[in-house]
Amino acid sequence: MKTLKKLSILASVVLAFAFVLSACAPAAEEAAPAAEEAAPAEEAAPAEEAAPAFKAAMITDLGGLAASEEVKGFSDLGWDALKRAEEELGIEITLVESKELADLEPNLTKMADEGYDFVVGVGFLFTDAIAAVAPKYPDTKFAIVDSVVDSPNVESLVFSEEEGSFLVGAIAAGMSESATVGFIGGMEIPLIEKFEAGYIAGAKTINPDVRVLSNYTGNFTDVAAGKEASLAQFGQGADVIYAAAGSCGLGTIEAASENNFWAIGVDTDQDGVAPGHVLTSMLKRVEVAVFESVKGAYEGTFTGGVKLFNLANGGVGYSEMKYTKDQVPAELLAQVDALAERIKAGEFVVPTTRAEAEAFVLPE
Repeated sequence: MKTLKKLSILASVVLAFAFVLSACAPAAEEAAPAAEEAAPAEEAAPAEEAAPAFKAAMITDLGGLAASEEVKGFSDLGWDALKRAEEELGIEITLVESKELADLEPNLTKMADEGYDFVVGVGFLFTDAIAAVAPKYPDTKFAIVDSVVDSPNVESLVFSEEEGSFLVGAIAAGMSESATVGFIGGMEIPLIEKFEAGYIAGAKTINPDVRVLSNYTGNFTDVAAGKEASLAQFGQGADVIYAAAGSCGLGTIEAASENNFWAIGVDTDQDGVAPGHVLTSMLKRVEVAVFESVKGAYEGTFTGGVKLFNLANGGVGYSEMKYTKDQVPAELLAQVDALAERIKAGEFVVPTTRAEAEAFVLPE
C-alpha cells in the first residue's frame, strides 16, 4: 500500500510538472517574436563632421582703417579683400587694428595661436614681426603688403608704385600752368622714394623743364603736416601736388580745395574726397593682391614667395578722373596711355630712386 501511495504521489508530481511545461511553452513561443522586435536596429553610419571653417585675419599697422568710405587708404583695400573673400568663398574673417609698433608681433602670434589659417599684415612695418612669427607657425599662411619676408609660408605682395606714379607725374606736368609741381611723401624710405622717382620721371618726360618740389612729413598719419607742406609748395608755385603719405595726403587735398590748385590722390580712388580738386589718383590695387593671396590659401594653391603687381597685370594705374576728365586735353591722356603701353611692353624701365629719375631720358 505504501508503495502504491508513493507511486500515486510521484505520478501526480509528474503530471503537475508536465502541465507547467505545457503552459509555459506557448508563452515562450510568443515571446520570441517580441524579443526579435526589441533587438536593436543596425546602427546608422555616423554623420561626417563638417570641416572646420577656414579663418582669415587682417592686421593693420598704425594707420588703421579710414573713418569713411570717401577717404579710404590702402589698409581699407586689404580689408575689402577679406570681406570679398567672406562673401565669395564663405570664409570667416576678423580684423585687428594695431595701436603701436609693439602690437604687431603679439597680434600676429595671437591670430596664429587661435588657429587662423591665413594672416595678412598690411604695411611694410610688419617686416620684422612676420619674419619672427611665420617660422614658428609653418602651417599658417601669412602675407605681407609692401615688403619681402623670405619664408616658405609667406607671400610678399609688392607693387611697381613707380610705374603708376610715372603716369600721374606725366598728367601733372601736362596740366601744370606754372611748370612747377609738388610731391609730398610720408616716411623717407625706399618704398616712398619709388613713388617720388616715378613721379619726377613722368613729369620730366612731358616737360623736361618742369620743376618738382619734394617734401616729407616723416609719418603717414598727420593730416595737418600734409596740409602745411602742401601750402608751402603752393607758395613756391606748385599748382599740382601728389601726396604719397597716407592720411597726410588728406591735408594735401584739403589745401588744394581751399586754394584752388590740383591734388593727386594715392592708393585708392580719392577723386571724390574733394570733387573737382583731385586731378586724378594713382591706384595701387592692394585689394586685388590680398584677395588673390587669401584665395590661394583657401584653395590650396598658395605658394609663398614674392608676388609683383604692376601696370602689365593691372596692379597699378590711375583713376578714371570722373570729376576732372573733361578738363584734361584728350591729347595728353592719349600720350600718357601710350607711355603706359610702352612700360607694359618693357620698352623702358621706370626709375625707382631720385638719382635715377633726375638722369632719366625717355628712350626713342
